[in-house]
Amino acid sequence: MRDNAQSWVAKVIVGIIVLIFALTGWESINRFTNKADEAAEVNGEPISKLELEQAVALQRRQLMQQLQQMGSQFDPSMIDEAFLRSTVLDGMIERSVLIQGAQEAGFQISDQMIDQLILSTPDFQVDGKFDANRFDVVIRNMGMPSRMAFRDLVRQQLLITQYRNGYEATSFATPLESKQLAALENQTRDFAALAMPVDDVDTEVTDAEVEAYYAANAQQFMTPERVVLNTLTLSRKSFFDQVEVDDEAVQQLYEREIGNLAEQRRASHILVEIGDDEAAAKARIDEAAARIAAGEDFAKVAEEMSDDTGSSRDGGDLGYIVKGSFDQAFDDALFALQPGEVSAPVRTSYGFQLVKLTDLKAPEVPSLDSMRDQLVQELKTEQVERSFVDASQQLANLAHEAPDLAEPAAALGLTVETLGPVERLGGEGLAANPKVMNAAFSDDVLNNGFNSDLIELDADTVVVIRVKQHLTPEQRPLADVSADIRTQLAHTKAEQAAAEKADQLVEQLRSQALTVDAAAEQAGLEWQQHEAVGRGENQIDQALLRNVFAMPKPEADKPVYASFKRAAGGYWLVVLNGVSVAEDVQSAEGGADQYGLFVAGQSGQQDFAAAQQQLRSEAEVERY
Repeated sequence: MRDNAQSWVAKVIVGIIVLIFALTGWESINRFTNKADEAAEVNGEPISKLELEQAVALQRRQLMQQLQQMGSQFDPSMIDEAFLRSTVLDGMIERSVLIQGAQEAGFQISDQMIDQLILSTPDFQVDGKFDANRFDVVIRNMGMPSRMAFRDLVRQQLLITQYRNGYEATSFATPLESKQLAALENQTRDFAALAMPVDDVDTEVTDAEVEAYYAANAQQFMTPERVVLNTLTLSRKSFFDQVEVDDEAVQQLYEREIGNLAEQRRASHILVEIGDDEAAAKARIDEAAARIAAGEDFAKVAEEMSDDTGSSRDGGDLGYIVKGSFDQAFDDALFALQPGEVSAPVRTSYGFQLVKLTDLKAPEVPSLDSMRDQLVQELKTEQVERSFVDASQQLANLAHEAPDLAEPAAALGLTVETLGPVERLGGEGLAANPKVMNAAFSDDVLNNGFNSDLIELDADTVVVIRVKQHLTPEQRPLADVSADIRTQLAHTKAEQAAAEKADQLVEQLRSQALTVDAAAEQAGLEWQQHEAVGRGENQIDQALLRNVFAMPKPEADKPVYASFKRAAGGYWLVVLNGVSVAEDVQSAEGGADQYGLFVAGQSGQQDFAAAQQQLRSEAEVERY
């Protein structure tokens, strides 16, 4: 092999192999290196996997909060992770397409717009003033990893809003469109309705029909699958009586708590943005500093010269803040001042600023006695947390290893309880929790006879279950269900008879074989007369009203007849006698303006939707 490997033929073959590996291998390495951290790419702009994971986590948290409002029995497993991830990525792609479209259209959002929005948002305020601590808490609860991430989110949303408003604010309605809408909205109708209930139709159901229905629909008459469960519940609150707290630990925790109390400083500022001319900005801030040094009121100078429109109206007041609320240069200037002092001009990331300390709020130190109950509870909670976690882990291990629940119950001093029989849909107590029922009817627990995994009912309670008895579905005897079948068949027959009767009366009215009065007499009912009824009438059945306004307009004073199914059962027989429109529809209910605005709004939304669709269809999107 060594001898042949030195031949020119072997060298050519090896060279070709090296070249192929070099080209294809480098492409694979390059693609892996460049795209490994990307979830998608929109017109060349990447969406990173980190951004996707953060968005998925935020969406999951919001979805769980919404679902938990449905009740304490919410099961997180109800969330389809694959569908959630795909949906979130679709939304991020749509968002990226819109942002790019807005940027190409020339829309921009300044830092000052974001600052003003944040400072004026009520959720970030305490006593009507912006509070940095409150701001941090709110965005943290939203799942935002940092202030910059929140600012970027606000910038993107404002950009998209501007882009949408560009379409919606420039849309308009023609006079003809306004007039047509006004005519429709102010239209009234004269009609009569006859309510034909199902109960008025006599029906008979034979034994043979009942037996035939039972045989053809045997699966409908099976007993539900049910289980009897053994349960073992471990509760956090049961551990509180088992722990003790000594005075030394209370004293140490008290000292830590009061040591964390932060000083708050109320600040006012004057901001001069730098822009393209730093020298001019420096001259302006120096002018403001000179005026204040000469005795002018800081608030008045701030109102006249500050570029921060959000605070200048309040004399530059920023409210109470703690260290770290703004950038380092601002903090250094503020926390070097005494109350009433004004700093020298300082350059920050926002521009040139003058900072004034208007008030100093030292932390209020509560007494040990006033905090003792709270501290004892916190210390107990810490101990209980450890004990509860250890016991939960022990229960999980024992349940996994034991052939039943007797051994875990004896080891932890718990009592095995019996629940059921219950169906798959659940019942009361533990059976109302979908996580418990999902576990009970899982293959391992139901068919293999294993104990369940540890089920977390809530933050303070866990449970393990085991199927004690499995009750499989069985055919219910005909005698038990014949009454239900008879009732169902009778109702179906009555509905069919009522429909046929209603259709027959409509045809007779249309052919003039019956008069309106004769139709009512034949049905044994009375017409309900309605004159000049508008679309917004709320004293008439809304389903009936919608159907009446969907009927064609009578021609040459010839009534229009129709029948409609009633939600409560039975049918409406309707005679539409006339349709009227106000002579001056433009002046009705506020004139043409409100109709024009509505049409323009709808048109603007359609224009924006079309633009969004065009951007999406033209975008080059690649998912990884």
